[in-house]
Amino acid sequence: MNIPIFVRQLKQIDNYTFAIEWSDGKKVFYRLSTLQKKCPCANCVDESTGQRTSNANNISETLRANRIVNVGRYALRIEFASGCSSGIYGYDMLYDLT
Repeated sequence: MNIPIFVRQLKQIDNYTFAIEWSDGKKVFYRLSTLQKKCPCANCVDESTGQRTSNANNISETLRANRIVNVGRYALRIEFASGCSSGIYGYDMLYDLT
């Protein structure tokens, strides 16, 4: 991504999905279960090896979030109902998932 991209609007679609409208006009829907399967936090990914330590097959498709909060102007932190709450999802990462 060559141009700065920021979130224009963040909107809950249902209990399991939210949408981001990006500053370039692109609107993307994100399933919470899909994002937790890609969680970059140290509890889900071994910092030394980069290998995923959590089993993606154990993540329910009906996973909910307790909270989604902005981290500065560059990321979101999702507090999943499953207990995982320290993953920082950079806007670059989220945008690249489109």
